[in-house]
Amino acid sequence: MSSRYIILTFSCLIVLFTTSCKRQKIHKTETKDSTNVVVTPTDIPANTDTANSPTPIAKVDVAPAEIDFKFLKIRSKIDYSSGSESQSFPVTVHIEKDNKIWLSIAVGLEAARGLITKDSIIFLDRLHRTYYKYDFATLSRQFNFNLSYDLVQSILIGNMPIKKREGDEVMKQEDNFIIRQQENTVQIENFIAAPNLKLQKLIAADATGSSKMQIDYSNFLAINNFLFPQAILAKIDAPKDDKTNQTLINLQHNRIEFLDESPGFSFSIPKGYSPK
Repeated sequence: MSSRYIILTFSCLIVLFTTSCKRQKIHKTETKDSTNVVVTPTDIPANTDTANSPTPIAKVDVAPAEIDFKFLKIRSKIDYSSGSESQSFPVTVHIEKDNKIWLSIAVGLEAARGLITKDSIIFLDRLHRTYYKYDFATLSRQFNFNLSYDLVQSILIGNMPIKKREGDEVMKQEDNFIIRQQENTVQIENFIAAPNLKLQKLIAADATGSSKMQIDYSNFLAINNFLFPQAILAKIDAPKDDKTNQTLINLQHNRIEFLDESPGFSFSIPKGYSPK
């Protein structure tokens, strides 16, 4: 898989997850945790058929609903497929709002650990005693896309990845608002459900049309007076070897906890680990 469209589409989380998939085979059939938060899914209109031409709305002030928190602890399952590759593994995520994201992949023993901060991403491959380090500034210049910690955090929790700006075009299509944004050579369409103003779909495509990404958010749970997407499905189409390669990443949040105190962010590069 090309790192160019990995970065372009699902931000730096894809770098972490797909690197771990390729370096180690992780398989596990996960049963639903009986201690999961028991909540009722909130219905959000699913009709976002772009065959109907959106109608521009003059001077409409749309403020998408966002999740606010101090700390989050999330237990998730990731299903990943690309070409002949297919992987499934659990991940635990700790988030301190606007500061850092800690990730751990473990099936029995911990196989991988990652830390995302405002400046960088570090990933430990414990099975091969190696580590990978990226910084947002370099990646942004390399891929001509403004990559940031905020982008990663927003994708994980279902907030709009790039906050609405004054110059963004707002359109109306049936029960949805569509907020259209331009980020360098990438055009982004955010589908916002009109009844509750939650992001339910995002489509991003580069100017050439050769790479395209769609993220669907569904099964919204009412937790702490917020609507939190339990299911996040990313579909990525990008050129590879003169063909279009499709990558699917299905992130299923099985347990979501809002916390007032830190869940822990222990991270260090062990002695003897080699950079990659």
